[in-house]
Amino acid sequence: MDCKLTVSVVEEGVEGDIGDDWEYSVTATIFDAAGTATGSGKIRVEEHRLTPGTSQPPPKAVGFRTSAGRCGSFPKIELKVDVNEVDWLVDDPGSKTVTVPIECPGPGKPPFTKEAAISIVVRERPTVLGGQATFTLKVRLIAVCV
Repeated sequence: MDCKLTVSVVEEGVEGDIGDDWEYSVTATIFDAAGTATGSGKIRVEEHRLTPGTSQPPPKAVGFRTSAGRCGSFPKIELKVDVNEVDWLVDDPGSKTVTVPIECPGPGKPPFTKEAAISIVVRERPTVLGGQATFTLKVRLIAVCV
């Protein structure tokens, strides 16, 4: 039986004031125990307002579903987040990659759910302006045997 993985963004937030126009993407790649990629997908969130010092759900529901391998296996999910604080001339970029181990439940077992918080430091550009912010995403992973 096949394990299906749903990847979704449930919350975004920013601390530090370098601006309030943000866009980001989350690329997920699923690897089996042998290190072979078994699935992938990408979430893109277009430019929107995110007030410094706050957190909120994304502007619209975002996510995807993909294969995660066999039921009863233990894949690893590589999550790469690319974020930009959008400016008039030069955007302020940041990026981070994390690996999250999950469990694909066996047949008849309840879904496995895990949330990962990913924080990315974004520095104002040009650097002579100084300033930085920490952009944080909470990503939910749900594996189910189908």
